[in-house]
Amino acid sequence: PSSAGREPPTMPDPPAATDADAGNAVASLAAEIRELKAALTRSGLPSSEINRHSEVVAKVQALKDLKARLDADDPARDEAFFAKQRAEKAEAKTAQRDLAERQKEELSAADARAPRPLVQRKIFHLFRHTGTGATFSYEPPPRFNSEQCGFGGSGPSPSIFVTEKWDGTTMQATSTHIFKRLDLWGGKRRAGQDPSERYDLRLIAWRGEDTGFRWRGLDFVEADRKFQEALSRYLPLFERLDAGLCIYFEVVHTDINATFKDVPGLADIRIFDSSTSEAFLPFEATIDLERRLGLPLVGWRKLDRLCADDMWERLRLAAGQCYETVAAPLEGFVVREAGEGSRIAKARVEHLPKGGGASVAGQHAVPKPPDADEALGNVRPLARSMCASPGEVAYLLDIGLPVA
Repeated sequence: PSSAGREPPTMPDPPAATDADAGNAVASLAAEIRELKAALTRSGLPSSEINRHSEVVAKVQALKDLKARLDADDPARDEAFFAKQRAEKAEAKTAQRDLAERQKEELSAADARAPRPLVQRKIFHLFRHTGTGATFSYEPPPRFNSEQCGFGGSGPSPSIFVTEKWDGTTMQATSTHIFKRLDLWGGKRRAGQDPSERYDLRLIAWRGEDTGFRWRGLDFVEADRKFQEALSRYLPLFERLDAGLCIYFEVVHTDINATFKDVPGLADIRIFDSSTSEAFLPFEATIDLERRLGLPLVGWRKLDRLCADDMWERLRLAAGQCYETVAAPLEGFVVREAGEGSRIAKARVEHLPKGGGASVAGQHAVPKPPDADEALGNVRPLARSMCASPGEVAYLLDIGLPVA
């Protein structure tokens, strides 16, 4: 029969795309974009140009068009994705805050139980001084600040250890606890107040039966990661300390103090003192700790006698020197009485009067101490001599100080 005049058959509409189909298409295209970007990266295309690549731009636009056709509440839409992301971030933040509070309570309880070692003692200036704050300086000619540090006077001059004064964060450790020293005065002097009341301790890490004898605290949410970087490798050595023994050290780090900002990757400690629960120990005992355990000690040298002119000149020359093991400007020295004596004092380069002042006998070379060569102990050559003139280098050699 003829088909003239008949209407063509009507084709059924294709099945409507389901939410699952749309979601799968979005996920598939998103995966394609990721793979394309990875391939472009492997080909060497700079990251700044990848998002501008024509194929990437086309696929991203296609992805946007796909998402625009989704239902408003579809989880594949950007709005739903970002809302979910914000909710997850808020939940994680709340969980982190709750964890920090629990850790803070745990640390506080451990701090309350911790046996308290001697707090690092107040060290007075070696030389007589004048002024306060910005005007503070040592007063020439060189004379000892006998009233506060005990050196000088009519008695015989003692043999001494001259140690580097490191500028970092002061801490203390026993075999089971690590403390940070706190300055209760905020770094400011308080006239008429007992200097022994200036410092306190705050626990930052501990170990014991409650921790399975593993160190706890350094990895807490609110713990300072710089301390963890500096201390971690020394924790096994701390565990070997004798019961009742406390060591005192500076934590030094590229990002802790401006002194070390030009020393990339620095995260270390330097031991400078030790004590029992009753008294500070002679510096010889601290040296022995370095030899027995391998703990890093401040640079030191032993001299037969303490002389004001000699120490003034050493401090003047220190203005052009670095620490013996780190290429950063030397802050100054700490002078410690050798043997059973307990006298101790500090001398900072920054407090020398402008121009370095003058010694009692003038700017002359101080005779080399008789034991300078044999008493260098663990001293290594200075990291570098920053700005010493040839004449000053000759003087350094003359008095037995190593130069680079």
